[in-house]
Amino acid sequence: MRTARTIYKYWVALIFVGVIVQVGLAGYGAFYSADKADPGPLSNDTFDHGWTPHSAFGTILGLLALILLIVALVARFDSRLRNWNIILFVLFLLQVLVLAAIGRSVPALGWLHPITALAIFGISGFLADRVWRLERGGAPTVPAAPAQM
Repeated sequence: MRTARTIYKYWVALIFVGVIVQVGLAGYGAFYSADKADPGPLSNDTFDHGWTPHSAFGTILGLLALILLIVALVARFDSRLRNWNIILFVLFLLQVLVLAAIGRSVPALGWLHPITALAIFGISGFLADRVWRLERGGAPTVPAAPAQM
């Protein structure tokens, strides 16, 4: 169980950093496509070339999130931490299998993909912070109540 918690601690940090890299890859895809669209026209192959790193890395992050969930279950964290890991994995599934396709098919719904990415960023950051604090023997990330006068 201790080994699983140590693996989890580094794995969740890796995912958190991976989400930051993923945002950078989205920026690359957007600016690459914008550059190639001028003077135009932008072919599907050129567009896909700019977005392939983002798509491929997103799939890898989804697999890493699945492994994270398995490690979290083996580590036997409390139910709240376990539930946050389940939510994180479900959000990754939505990103990779549903929202990316919806955004491409129905551009008006494309906003769901980056909003979900923000949730993934926040949850993975929260989990990383939580387990690193617990490992150091610190208090959970819940702020103390203000002193009464």
